[in-house]
Amino acid sequence: MIKLRLTLQRKIVFFFLIVVIGGGSVALILGIVLYGKTVLERAQRQVKMDLNSAWVVYNQKIDSIKFLMRITAKREAIIEELREKNTPFLKRILEEIRIDNTLDFLSLTDERGIILVRTRYPYRVGDDQSNDEMVSRALNREQIAGTQILSQERLIKEGDGLAEQSFMVFIPTNLAKQRARDRETSGMVIKAAVPMIDKNDDIQGVLYGGILLNRDYGIVDQIKDTIYRGESYEGKDIGTATIFQWDVRISTNVKNSNGLRAIGTRVSREVYEKVLENGEPYIGRAYVVNAGYITAYEPIMNVLGQIIGILYVGILEQPFIDMRNQVIYLFFSIALIGVLVALVIGYFLARSISKPVEKLVYATQEVSQGNFPTELEIYSDDEIGRLAHSFSQMSQNLQKTMNDLKELNKRYLGLLGFTTHELKQPLGVLKGYLIMLQDETLGKLSTTLQKEVLLEMQSNVNTLNDMIQKYLQLAKIEAGKLVVEKKQIALFKEAINPVLEGENPQLSIKKMHVAIEEREKLEKLEIIADPILMRIVFSNLITNAIKYGKTGGIINIGCQEDSTHYRFHVKNEGAGIPKNKLKDIFGKFVRIDIKELGKQLGTGLGLYNTKEIIEKHGGEIWAESEEGEWADFVFLLPKEGQ
Repeated sequence: MIKLRLTLQRKIVFFFLIVVIGGGSVALILGIVLYGKTVLERAQRQVKMDLNSAWVVYNQKIDSIKFLMRITAKREAIIEELREKNTPFLKRILEEIRIDNTLDFLSLTDERGIILVRTRYPYRVGDDQSNDEMVSRALNREQIAGTQILSQERLIKEGDGLAEQSFMVFIPTNLAKQRARDRETSGMVIKAAVPMIDKNDDIQGVLYGGILLNRDYGIVDQIKDTIYRGESYEGKDIGTATIFQWDVRISTNVKNSNGLRAIGTRVSREVYEKVLENGEPYIGRAYVVNAGYITAYEPIMNVLGQIIGILYVGILEQPFIDMRNQVIYLFFSIALIGVLVALVIGYFLARSISKPVEKLVYATQEVSQGNFPTELEIYSDDEIGRLAHSFSQMSQNLQKTMNDLKELNKRYLGLLGFTTHELKQPLGVLKGYLIMLQDETLGKLSTTLQKEVLLEMQSNVNTLNDMIQKYLQLAKIEAGKLVVEKKQIALFKEAINPVLEGENPQLSIKKMHVAIEEREKLEKLEIIADPILMRIVFSNLITNAIKYGKTGGIINIGCQEDSTHYRFHVKNEGAGIPKNKLKDIFGKFVRIDIKELGKQLGTGLGLYNTKEIIEKHGGEIWAESEEGEWADFVFLLPKEGQ
């Protein structure tokens, strides 16, 4: 894993930016959400008011037709000719009224509801309209107007061209609800019916007339022009209106992808269920044919209170989106400027803090290398300035202490080297005489007690010799004179076996056995290392295994290797090492308290020296143990070139 290193200055700037960007982002997001919500709510309120305005236009059309029927029904000449059943006169005068007022149909019944006059070719008469939902109420003296669905048969009777005008095949529409039919043959009309009452208050008949809404765009265009003033946005009408016959667009100024009015397309399932099935208004965002709109839908009902269609208005959503985006860009620009300003401020603030800290860091690095700066060029009166002053004082005190320690250490190493060197020669002579006594070169030993005392003396001389060797090694390490002279060596022959042969007497005394794992492989192993230092390593580990191993136990010596390292270990059976001591035992003058032996053994230098030698070879060493069972010392040596 790559770790990114950040300087203090960068950290300060980074966290400063996090605070600014984090706070700014939260404010920006909240602002955008709240503004977007406000814009959407505003658009929804607007489209709801627009729908109310659309109803005004729609109802005005109903009222205008109703008014025309009323004033026509009050004309005395028409009533009089109706009494006389003068159909040619009635046909001529009513046809003029229909044409002058751009009605699609205008018809007259007698007092029973039988058609006397139709004003559109081929002028069919004689059919009974008394069961018509409006005519029947007009026969009962009610003036009625509203929206009605006329069947194809009825449209044919009212006159040529009406059935053809209302016919349309459904155009497949995304999200529309599935219907069994694929076309519409009936038509939706705005119609009014009024009774014809003479001066004697007798009903002479019913006058009704209206317009066919299918493919008639007068109302929807009037709604668009009245409410939206014909405005457009990026080539699209900013507002649209539609009249649905059930769920099919029969009159609309919504355009399809070809730029034509999208008649024959259908409303979405969501609107269908809410408006047509549940009779509730729908206000919300919707995708209408080829663009997003903020829409409002309400059901159209006939005079019986039945839902027969939908009146729709919609405001193009894109202007509101662009308005929101402009605000977002403005907010973002302000936030970006704020971040840049914060970056500049943060940089200079961080610089004012990090520059003296960098000087302190440099000074600490100098101290770590043994150089002690006496004065730092930091003159601020804040905490960093006081820290710099304290550091300068500490540096001066530390320099004095280090000089004293160097002098003391120099004397200590000189004394240590002199003492151990002077002891080495007489100790060698003493060891030689002991060997001669043990071999009975100087005469036979007369008693067993003499032999036992001689063995004890030899053991103590070996211990003393071991101590001298380790102090000499320590003196070299402390003086920095421990030089590693690597060369290719046969490890077993030059380092391990000489130690084992030298320790044979001690192994015999403790009745211990050495087990070499994969002996043949180990005897052939050649590595690049310092042979003398490797002998010291194995000497320290094997002598420790003998000292701390149990009598009659086994010492295991083995080696494994992979592509980069050799892994050696020396393991003995015995008391083991407490887990809390495993890391401490490689310290200088650290000795282990062995409960079974009732005392501490050794100088506390063997493992310290061993660790130093291993690390000088580029390796590492550690201990593993099961307390009361065994202890295992493991070290790694890198292969040449690794």
